[in-house]
Amino acid sequence: MKLHSFQHYSHDLERGVHDTWITARVKSALALGEPSLGLQVHVKTHGATVALSGRVNTHKQCEQAVGLARSVPGVVEVDARDLQTHVFTPGSIPEPPNAEESTENRPQSSTKMDDK
Repeated sequence: MKLHSFQHYSHDLERGVHDTWITARVKSALALGEPSLGLQVHVKTHGATVALSGRVNTHKQCEQAVGLARSVPGVVEVDARDLQTHVFTPGSIPEPPNAEESTENRPQSSTKMDDK
C-alpha cells in the first residue's frame, strides 16, 4: 500500500514539475518573441495545457502569443479564451472615464445675451 501511495505522489510531483517547466519556457518564449507580450500575458499550465490570459493591443499579438506557446516542446494544447485585445466595436464611441455627461445631454455652447 505504501508503494502505491509513493508512486501516486511521485507521479503528481513529476507532472507539477513538468507543468512548471512548461510555464517557464512559454513565458521565456513570449518575452524573447516580443518583450511587451512577456509583461502583458499571464501563463498557467495544467496537464501540459497552457492557459493564456491578460490583455494585448492587437489580434496579431494574440495570434503571436498563441503561436509562441504552441512552439514550446511539451505543450499539448493552448487555451487563449481569457486573452483579450484592446479593440472597440465598430460604430461605438468609447466613453471617457468618469464622464459626468453624455454627449447627447450636453447643452449646446452657451451664448450670452450680451454677445448678440
